[in-house]
Amino acid sequence: MFKFFDDRATLIAEIGGNHEGSINKAKDLMFEAAENGADIIKFQSYSGPGLVNKSLRPDRFEHFESFMLSDDQWIDLAETAVKNNIHFSSSLWEERYFNLLDKYISLHKVGSGDLNNFLMIKKLISTKKPLVLSSAMSSNDQLKIMYDFVLAEDPNIIKENRLGILQCTAMYDNPSFHNVHLSVLKTFKDQFDCMIGFSNHAVGINPCLMALALGAQIIEFHYTSSKDAAFRDHKLSFNAADLQYVAQFNREVMDMHGDSCKKIHYDEQENTKEFRRGIFLNSNLKKGSIINYDNLTFLRPEEGISMWDLNKVIGKKLRVDVSALEPLSFEFLD
Repeated sequence: MFKFFDDRATLIAEIGGNHEGSINKAKDLMFEAAENGADIIKFQSYSGPGLVNKSLRPDRFEHFESFMLSDDQWIDLAETAVKNNIHFSSSLWEERYFNLLDKYISLHKVGSGDLNNFLMIKKLISTKKPLVLSSAMSSNDQLKIMYDFVLAEDPNIIKENRLGILQCTAMYDNPSFHNVHLSVLKTFKDQFDCMIGFSNHAVGINPCLMALALGAQIIEFHYTSSKDAAFRDHKLSFNAADLQYVAQFNREVMDMHGDSCKKIHYDEQENTKEFRRGIFLNSNLKKGSIINYDNLTFLRPEEGISMWDLNKVIGKKLRVDVSALEPLSFEFLD
């Protein structure tokens, strides 16, 4: 069973409909995304009749029909992934696809459009596989309803670290970074005791980098080999170069977060002496002289007495003669 990582975020490459009904294209995109750093390769399994009311939305019905793969093609694609040690996933928009593909799926992902599909989600929960919910077109209150439903169905899902919730904004017609609302990630962290992440629907990689910097534990993004293709999802998708960059950043970002305790770290210790200023006399002074600001200069390196201790020097009497620029010692002071 797939497990979320402790030391980096899980990267989910959403091929979605970018194969446009071609099994060969689906395989090519799957291999390309896996080779360039994706942890999970995800598709969407649907049919026109199982998803759209043809009499109300005939254009959408035809769209989904044209992007369908046959059952044999789905099995071929899933088995190809498994044979090549690729973690396969697909959002299952119909029960028959659950029956067809569940045994191949590493992680179940519920698209935002099916966030209130309690019947399908109950089936997904029953598999005990990791479950990720996208949150576009939903409020915190609606998410809380589904969160509570999931926990009621599987009380161990939190303890076993198998649940994730993704901030997502459905903005296919205006895929702008202005609408990603990544501050919601903090709200999710406060509200839900599970993995938190981001599903990107904006053009470019910056929203995903920002989400990682904010502590996202799951990142989902559309993937394509051609951003110029006609289907709308291509323009907001990552290509190979984008994925490589984000995957590298993902490997580094947790180390960048580092230690939350502000202290002088080992690698800084030598620099501390060289970059900080010590207290020195600017001219020779005799034993018995009273030190004041006019007698002093403050220079690197921090030899002798540090400027942190300036108040312990001003007004003190010298016990010995001290030369200009000689490192001071508290033993010289009365």
